[in-house]
Amino acid sequence: MEEKDSDEWLKDLPVQTENVGFQTEEMIRCQQCVRMNPPTKLNCFYCGAELEISEAQRRFVRPNLRKLEAWEKGFNVIMLPILPTFDKAKIAQIARILKTEKEILQKIIEAGKPLPVARAESEKEAEIAQQSLKNFGIESVVVSDEKLNAEKPPRRLRGIEFFDDKLILILFNRDEIVEIKRTDLALIVTGAIFERRIEATETYNKKGENKILDSTETASDESVIDIYSREDLIGHRILAKGFDFSCLETEKGILAKDNIKKLAEKLKLFAPNGKFIDDYLQVREFLANVWELDQKSDSQGLKREGFVKFNLGNVTTVNNASQLTRYSRLHRNLL
Repeated sequence: MEEKDSDEWLKDLPVQTENVGFQTEEMIRCQQCVRMNPPTKLNCFYCGAELEISEAQRRFVRPNLRKLEAWEKGFNVIMLPILPTFDKAKIAQIARILKTEKEILQKIIEAGKPLPVARAESEKEAEIAQQSLKNFGIESVVVSDEKLNAEKPPRRLRGIEFFDDKLILILFNRDEIVEIKRTDLALIVTGAIFERRIEATETYNKKGENKILDSTETASDESVIDIYSREDLIGHRILAKGFDFSCLETEKGILAKDNIKKLAEKLKLFAPNGKFIDDYLQVREFLANVWELDQKSDSQGLKREGFVKFNLGNVTTVNNASQLTRYSRLHRNLL
């Protein structure tokens, strides 16, 4: 076999015509540890401090979006309604940036409603995601978790009294009323709270190798109306159970689920200049892409089975209460 000259093989290598790295002037110096970082980073690769990114450098950055824990405070990127004119390739590009399924993104665009498409851990990261969408001609807004304040649901109502020019709201389990002028009733949001409860009994094993002996699952749902005045960011909530529907007068029926629909229509007619949102049930599958359902597991402790055996009981509940509150408050913040 004939050997090539030691330098002959170099002739067959492709010539690099582009600089695949970043120029020195494009690098970002960390103000904390003074080390240089590539302009694709939001936080220092070495010490984790937030980097100061110029407008010119923002074009390199890709948001590192991740699923936040329930207790974490984040910033929500809300896509505003647009015409669904994107081809599959563009949808796939946008979906990769947002780290979401392209099928879900397609449905969100087709829905033509303001809906969350990402939740970032920092405002800067949310703004970069917002800029990425703008590069595709998509307008969006950033709303913080603090503004949505899902931990504090709207104040529950026990009853309502209608007058020609105002509403009297009667708070649940309180000797307190709130007056809202007819012209100040700004937003009415209808929806429902769903809850699934799973009770399970397991054999108790010190090694942790438990086996499920029995499991019971129950589900419930309850219709909801949220009411906001122009000056109120927290709002008031009507739940079908425990509400006095006497305000419906002769229209009041036997079933609470029918009465709450009638009440929603009456409120809508009462405040024709207010905004009425009744699409929660249609969009909640898209909301779950960013705002996940609440899940909580509680142990019922050990239960004796005979003389020496013990079983372990636990209850898991899943509900959409905070998701509904976020959606309701989102529309309040968009007024």
